[in-house]
Amino acid sequence: MKKNYVYFGVLFFIATFIFSCSSSDDDIPPNDDSGNGILSFSMLTANMFNFPNRGMDSKQFEFGNLPCSNISPSYIRLALKDSNGNCYVGNNSTGFFEIQLDPKGIDSNEDGEMDLWNNLEEKNLKLPVGIYTLEYFAVIDKPGQSSKIIYMSPRKNAEDDPMQFYNLVNTSLPITINIQEVEKYNLPVEVLCFQKDLAFDFGFLFIEHEDPNPFYLCSK
Repeated sequence: MKKNYVYFGVLFFIATFIFSCSSSDDDIPPNDDSGNGILSFSMLTANMFNFPNRGMDSKQFEFGNLPCSNISPSYIRLALKDSNGNCYVGNNSTGFFEIQLDPKGIDSNEDGEMDLWNNLEEKNLKLPVGIYTLEYFAVIDKPGQSSKIIYMSPRKNAEDDPMQFYNLVNTSLPITINIQEVEKYNLPVEVLCFQKDLAFDFGFLFIEHEDPNPFYLCSK
């Protein structure tokens, strides 16, 4: 279990190194995109960890395995907040951005299971230059209200809570994103297998629906 945590830490570092901000000619949008940049995502599955020791009197707590769905990931659903604290309106009736994943996942450790996906290149987001934060990131089976959440990135709120799932990833939400003019920024995001009854441990208060209102998320 501990080896798994180290492995995903290395994987996340490699993905960050490969996919972070780039200013090569290939990354420049084809048309006049002055004042805009491009944002894309890489989704990394990170599950089956030991709870890391963070000031718990040298004791460790084992979460055990979060059971994963056998449904193939198809879309990512996300909410962004700009530097003024405003929710950046999405491209779907849910109010979120919903972006299709490339169905060709990557088996990065050659264990027979896909653990890394990128969004389709043609579905990258074009955003005005500025600082954003990623407030919410879920992986779903299809777009729209009838979708099912397969994976989710945990969120750290204002107060530390050693029992919440943000401790199981290297970088939890919210994540700061710096969009620069005519540059492409690829953001690797770690996700855990999702269980609706454990939504609070992911850092979200889910009352009636699997998804909170994106404008509520941006107001936090």
